[in-house]
Amino acid sequence: MKKVDKKNWFEEGLKILANDGFQKITIDNMCTILKVTKGSFYHHFKNIDGYIAALMEYWMEKNTVDFITATEAITNIDEKHIRLNDLAASASQKAEQVIRAWSFSNEIVRKYVQQVDDMRMEYLISLNIQSGMEKTAAKDYAILEYGALIGVQQLCPNISKEHFKHLYNLFYKSTK
Repeated sequence: MKKVDKKNWFEEGLKILANDGFQKITIDNMCTILKVTKGSFYHHFKNIDGYIAALMEYWMEKNTVDFITATEAITNIDEKHIRLNDLAASASQKAEQVIRAWSFSNEIVRKYVQQVDDMRMEYLISLNIQSGMEKTAAKDYAILEYGALIGVQQLCPNISKEHFKHLYNLFYKSTK
């Protein structure tokens, strides 16, 4: 029997979200895809809600905390913006779209989406302040910047990384 660790469950969950939607996040479906028994699932997770919470925690770490950490390793503010955009472009826009949609019907997911939105907004505000904006302008610009990201995810969930970067560069250059 195949050995599957938690990361395998999370990576597969994010693939399912991007390819099939949140309705396919079920114990049966995931066990079938991973070719394991339900016992393997219950070895790692108490129930489906426990899995969903752990999956959302993984998503938050991978697509927000890790992005911020990698960006903060850079000192030049323009390079920070470029790095953050590159990281955002590397994430599955479709998975981000589906997670946001899922948050409207699942309280666990809603809690994590709110945490992620708060973290991302706080970080964008801090980057904008580092760029020389005063606090109110930094917050307003962060709202526009993050709103543009969410809008692109909703309108173009299958956007290529290259096109995503191109759009961000247009947006970023228009503020200089």
